[in-house]
Amino acid sequence: MDKITQFVETKIAPPLIKFSQLKYVQVIQRTGLGIMSLLVIGSLFLLLASFPNDTYLNFLGEFRWTLAAASGVGTSFIALFTVITTSYALVEWYNQNKNEKMDIVQPMILAVASFLLINPAQTVSTIVEGSKEPGSFSGVPSAALGALGVFSAILVGIVTVEMYRFFIRKKIVMKLPEGVPAMVSNAFTALIPSFFVIVFWWLISAVLHININELITSVFEPLVKVGDSSIAVIIVTLLNRILWSVGIHGSNIVSGVAGTFWTQMMTANQTAMQAGEPLPYTFTSVFMDNYIWTGLFPLALMLTRSKVARLKGMGALALPAAVFNIGEPLIFGLPIMMNPILMIPFTLSSLVLAITSVIGRVLGWIPVPVLNVPWITPAPIKAFLAANGSWAALIFVVFGWVVSYFIYLPFVKALEKQELVVEETME
Repeated sequence: MDKITQFVETKIAPPLIKFSQLKYVQVIQRTGLGIMSLLVIGSLFLLLASFPNDTYLNFLGEFRWTLAAASGVGTSFIALFTVITTSYALVEWYNQNKNEKMDIVQPMILAVASFLLINPAQTVSTIVEGSKEPGSFSGVPSAALGALGVFSAILVGIVTVEMYRFFIRKKIVMKLPEGVPAMVSNAFTALIPSFFVIVFWWLISAVLHININELITSVFEPLVKVGDSSIAVIIVTLLNRILWSVGIHGSNIVSGVAGTFWTQMMTANQTAMQAGEPLPYTFTSVFMDNYIWTGLFPLALMLTRSKVARLKGMGALALPAAVFNIGEPLIFGLPIMMNPILMIPFTLSSLVLAITSVIGRVLGWIPVPVLNVPWITPAPIKAFLAANGSWAALIFVVFGWVVSYFIYLPFVKALEKQELVVEETME
């Protein structure tokens, strides 16, 4: 392990660290830190509302849904928060690294307006209780505001600030006489840049009818080969992790394409199990949910023992959520997203689990999980229940956690080394 750690630190980490120092990579990493507190708070409410214990849930009764109302405070609107923090972080980067004095408020407001422009409110018909006539409801689609819209939010935040900055630097602005209050002056200065930015995004959404979220889905759709095969498991795993690594909700993209087929396969397996017949499918979404998507508990546990104060604190905050398969605090807050040092083990660990689970199933070492268990159930227990009380399934997940721990270890050591250098520089 020492040799592996040394190899990562001397051969792999240096170019990755250099990549992590690029402007937009730093901005995106800064973005996740800005919403870390909301992700942790939302995870806490989610745990309180959905703790996998029937006695506890029966005790809560209807109050469970009152608790659940705050569970999405971070994740349900993460794209909206992301466009704010991305635009803020980019302006901050220019002001700190290029000694510019760009106003922060105007670009942030403009970025939010642009994001809402490309995700316009939609009106849907509703059935009003006690009324014979249908009603209607208008609002921005929740998917666009959640994790599925994070990539779009990053794109909008960066492009908007860059366009705004272009006009400011070229002095294509309205000039007011000296002595006008700064607040008033900034508003008029932003008028011309804001006009062109809004026109740009209006052309994208209203004239060209380009839906960025749908475009992302369509681009990756041909890569998802849905089928009951080990190759499908490998492709889906790799695609899911790569997308998450760059800020795209990999699970939603993949399930959006393959969800219908997976549902049919899962239903067929459950029907066969009830009838006492052989299972018609093996590598279903339930298989991947229980043997591959086993959470970030190993990484969170490792971080709690870090010598770097920031990483140790991050691990302590994320550990309770990670036990229950909630990974957003680490993906967006650490972050793993657009963090070249952690993107590799994040993808590699899942890929190793995918390969070993396929081998384990082919050799008959682990059973095919069939039953649906709440995703918030700790991964070993979830696999145990999903496989109808199989200890082999539970042991495999624990084994997978150990493997993942050692895959992350040399990369976390390299990250610690980088963080210590940064701390020394700041001192």
